[in-house]
Amino acid sequence: MSFSHSVKEEIARNLPASECCRHAMAYGMLLFAREFSSRGVSIMTDHDCVAALYREMIESECGVKADLKVSDAGKYTVCVRGADRQAVLSSFSVSGNEAVTRINRANLRNESELSEGMNCCHYAFFKGAFLSCGTVSDPQKSYHLEFVVPYRTLSFDLLKLLTEAGIKAKHMVRRYVNVIYVKDSESIEELLHIMGASMSAFEIANIKIYKNFRNVSNRRTNFDEANTSRVAAAACEQIYAIRSLRENGQFMLLDPELQQIADLRENNPDASLSELGALLSPPMTRSAVNHRLKKLVAFSEKAKETPAGAD
Repeated sequence: MSFSHSVKEEIARNLPASECCRHAMAYGMLLFAREFSSRGVSIMTDHDCVAALYREMIESECGVKADLKVSDAGKYTVCVRGADRQAVLSSFSVSGNEAVTRINRANLRNESELSEGMNCCHYAFFKGAFLSCGTVSDPQKSYHLEFVVPYRTLSFDLLKLLTEAGIKAKHMVRRYVNVIYVKDSESIEELLHIMGASMSAFEIANIKIYKNFRNVSNRRTNFDEANTSRVAAAACEQIYAIRSLRENGQFMLLDPELQQIADLRENNPDASLSELGALLSPPMTRSAVNHRLKKLVAFSEKAKETPAGAD
């Protein structure tokens, strides 16, 4: 089962208790389904829970029976026949012959409370709209929730309503279809919460925590690997310098403390500067060891320009 399917099942299980919210949810389902006009009232969906709820909402809100069919491909189609369509449309103050399809906020019966912020009917409306035309991606792969809306004006009405709810939504056109989408993970979590899919929202939050932990761990590992590579490269340079001095007969010209650190480095090629310092007597700091090794490498570079025995 996809994440989007599980979200829709969770929303369908958590139906509003109040009459006004059930009306708003039914309006959202009908308005954003395949057809909602005098020519047809229908929905086509891959989700059995959506088809069953659409049919139940029409019966409970409009007192009308709807036909449910399942294709061989597993597509569910629910439609209202003939004269019953007008009864459905009238239940939401729609004639079915409107020139432009818009959200009629009168169907969000607690609209008078809007000045005090979003109310339960608006959230119920989002539930219905998402069930009919919404999808959400698997949060393991990406954060993306969208509503695919056939009418441009209707899509902007939905965008305005989501924005009023504090959701960071945007509009785009994809293959001549209007899409209202949300990519901000916190807004997706918030929208799922208010639509009644709290468990799905918590799942996204948990995945985000895991991803953040993994990213921190990867950055730390990459830093450690890079640091190890730098240490190894420096040790190779130091050992090469020491061996070059021995081969050129210049090693005995080094000061005793440089000969001491050179012997230690050759015998402990994998040791860190701090570990080399601890092997000295008396022990030396990492900085002091680094200073001596740099002097040794510099002496080797100079010795290449001045062979042994030269005036």
